[in-house]
Amino acid sequence: MEGKKIGREDFEALIKGEKDITSYIELDTAAGVYSVFGVRTASNPNYLVKAIYEMYEANLNRKLAVMAVKNLFRSVGLGSVGLNNLLKKLGLTLSPSEFLMLVFTLQHQQGWGAPFELVEAKETRVVLRTKQTFEAAVMKDWQIPVCGIHRGWIEGVLTAVTGKNWFCLETKCVANGDEYCEFVADQREASWKWKAEAIAKGDSAITEYIEHKPLEGKMKLIDDPVVIMPRFIFTSMMNSLKKTMGEAPASGVNYRAYMEVGKENVQHYKTMGITNPNTLSDMAFAFYSQMGWFRIVKMEWNEAKKCKTITLDYTAESEAFGKSEKNVCFCTAGLLAGIIEGAFGIKVQGKEIQCRSKGDPHCVFTITNRQDNNK
Repeated sequence: MEGKKIGREDFEALIKGEKDITSYIELDTAAGVYSVFGVRTASNPNYLVKAIYEMYEANLNRKLAVMAVKNLFRSVGLGSVGLNNLLKKLGLTLSPSEFLMLVFTLQHQQGWGAPFELVEAKETRVVLRTKQTFEAAVMKDWQIPVCGIHRGWIEGVLTAVTGKNWFCLETKCVANGDEYCEFVADQREASWKWKAEAIAKGDSAITEYIEHKPLEGKMKLIDDPVVIMPRFIFTSMMNSLKKTMGEAPASGVNYRAYMEVGKENVQHYKTMGITNPNTLSDMAFAFYSQMGWFRIVKMEWNEAKKCKTITLDYTAESEAFGKSEKNVCFCTAGLLAGIIEGAFGIKVQGKEIQCRSKGDPHCVFTITNRQDNNK
């Protein structure tokens, strides 16, 4: 099947609204080929989009699943650089916002939603609006902003044509009960600090920033080298220390060692330009939680006693040791204390007062001022 030739006048007619893409759609059912402007494409049934969202939701929550879809389609948007180069060869140079509108004209005339309206177009900000997107209709039962596909497209397209990083938020969404879907895209450098704070706020997951090359023995998280450590390391480490020095001294060594880990971790964040104590501690807790060390159930602060109570599930030690008659989470207790001490610049003591290995419903830790304990 020979594709139709497309020229500058065709694109100009599309931009002006004098033509639509139906004139450029070719379908060869015998060959299983569907093309638009000579580019192979395919239909996108509702169940396929729904399956993609639900695949990510199975391992993340809905909010992070939308982010994962956004990152997937950001890569698709980056591919639009080919169309931009073609237009330049034809002598048609569009601004980033004009090119974005053309891309969405082509997409939406293939069934991806209502036409887009360009609300604002500046060098570092673009605002778009539409009555409805395809994914907002398909995922309406989620009742949150769900247009990860369009957010990804916008980020990818603008990054491709400007050579600079863009970040897009959906400020209104039909799936969330709004009257239209609105997207605000800003040119912004994706710094370590920005990524880390997004993780701490729950706007991103660490999986978005993991670079894993298993055949090379390399793994990075936001440009920092990391390793995967099996939970049985805790049992082997503790048992080895017990044999060498006894149970009580071994527990103390683990506590102090991981307290230093917590403090050093916070210090690393400080070197990245993060100074707010609450942000530092929240970031550390979020990172360790998302890396599989524990699940945060709740955190409580008693102002009168100057005591922070942290309730966790699935701590590394309780999962590794299983049933025990004693508290086992000395590493976690030290880690939590080190994070608080490093973030707030105070001397604290961490203690596990309940443990799942002992049969308690959760592992519960208290972090108190060390001077208060000496009174």
